[in-house]
Amino acid sequence: MDYKTKPISRLDLRKIAYWFRSLFKTRNKYRFDAVGAFEKIHSIFPQITVEVVENDYLPENVPARCVPDFNGNYHIEVKDSVYVGACDGIGGYRNHIVHELSHAVLCLLGFTPILERSFNDNEIPNRSESMEWQAKALCGEIMIPYEETRGLSKKKIISYCQVSEASAEMRLKLDKNISE
Repeated sequence: MDYKTKPISRLDLRKIAYWFRSLFKTRNKYRFDAVGAFEKIHSIFPQITVEVVENDYLPENVPARCVPDFNGNYHIEVKDSVYVGACDGIGGYRNHIVHELSHAVLCLLGFTPILERSFNDNEIPNRSESMEWQAKALCGEIMIPYEETRGLSKKKIISYCQVSEASAEMRLKLDKNISE
């Protein structure tokens, strides 16, 4: 499910990612502490609460979700198996957590739905207006800082940033698109 919002560029998302990493005092220039951010987010953004839920609480195909309320607050629910996997350093699970944090932070920054209608994935023609694309892109920028990973191989990105192979491949596509 996707919603249309005001547009934002990849470069502006990259700036938000560096700001976000600085809020959590990220010491490792590559690896972002997704679990630490999940556990500390409420102390930085009181409007965001988090909860680890039983696996059967959420639908099978939903590893985590960000639920808004009518007062401008956001509640992030993460399946227990996803949280445990993230604690064990599994890149895809770490990504799920940061993706949901990205949704909440972007909404707090004003990137909220501008239409009540929801869309299917890839249905919004201008991806910079897609809430899902924005959260995916911000998550990628947080997990794999652009400048620090320029010129690194996929294997090094996976190892240094503790991300999935798919995430590393997406990061490398950014360099390829710029050089073309």
